[in-house]
Amino acid sequence: MTRKRHRSVRWQGALVAAVAMAAAATLILAPGASARPEQVSGGTTSLKISANVGEFLADTGTKVKVLDPAKEKKKGYGFPIASGELDNRKVNGTLKHDGGLELKGDGGKFELTRLQAKFGRSSKLKANLDGRSSALFDLDIEDAKAKESEGTIKVNRIKVRLSAKGLRLIEDVTEMELENRNVVFGKLKVAAETGGEELNLTGGDANLALDNAFTSGGVSASAIDPATRGAGTIGFPITGGKVAAEGASGVVRLNGGVRLTKGGANIELTKPRIGLTEGEITAVVSGDRVPVASFNPAGPTVDVDGAEVTITGIDSELTSDGARAVNEALGGNAFSEGDPFGRVEVQATSS
Repeated sequence: MTRKRHRSVRWQGALVAAVAMAAAATLILAPGASARPEQVSGGTTSLKISANVGEFLADTGTKVKVLDPAKEKKKGYGFPIASGELDNRKVNGTLKHDGGLELKGDGGKFELTRLQAKFGRSSKLKANLDGRSSALFDLDIEDAKAKESEGTIKVNRIKVRLSAKGLRLIEDVTEMELENRNVVFGKLKVAAETGGEELNLTGGDANLALDNAFTSGGVSASAIDPATRGAGTIGFPITGGKVAAEGASGVVRLNGGVRLTKGGANIELTKPRIGLTEGEITAVVSGDRVPVASFNPAGPTVDVDGAEVTITGIDSELTSDGARAVNEALGGNAFSEGDPFGRVEVQATSS
């Protein structure tokens, strides 16, 4: 398959915007630094595509199709907000969306689903692509504004740019190479409805079952008090946290830890936290809190039965920081980012 090189500045800008629009459209915002992010229970994120993008799509024959329940609007695309948290004064928080986009060009067909936008120091838009969550876009919130009125938080002037992974996606779809790697391809507007119920976690346990692929190389695991070792799992007492009743957002704080040993070397991961909104498991390693593992933030399911809260669907894999920490502690380079780590299930009590 031979790639063509397009020398038109107009087409370069449109091209970038073209696919970017696809992922950006389903955007989702992230939790951040204001006094207190509010729980989000609905609303819509809309994307207005730059004028040259539509022209580029028409010229190249690249097709963009919304995936239900996302809707095509007169001026762009609308994506239902499923859950998340959003600051009503600063552009900070995390929003998860339903629906998605299908991109179809000379290079094939790609579906972007389970989109999540995270806003803060490093603002990213992630989408599920080929079964994995990828940060396809960088979000520019320098000029963005947020305000709340009558239970709706509105955010506008969000710029979306392609990340390195997003650039590769566009080049794969269109079979064209891009020279301008910092093109703004559209602007986003968010209208998020607040008022989702939060559950305060007061007790219970989270059980970690390490993946066989992780332990097959001679790694053994033991519990660090007050965590306990069970039949193939490590159980961590829940010390607190909050989760949204209607969706997987919030954080679960745990006590104890797990000691990973290989030969005469070991590493201790203590005081884990499960960030449902971000899809991240952090732990204290040698005095510093490190993002050890990640999971698809759209994967967990929260079931509420009275005061009992059950969270399933947390299938995690090592982050780059987690793989590096384990390799340095145990010796060698057996682990890499994306390697299976383990499955977590939460049985909590709430108030």
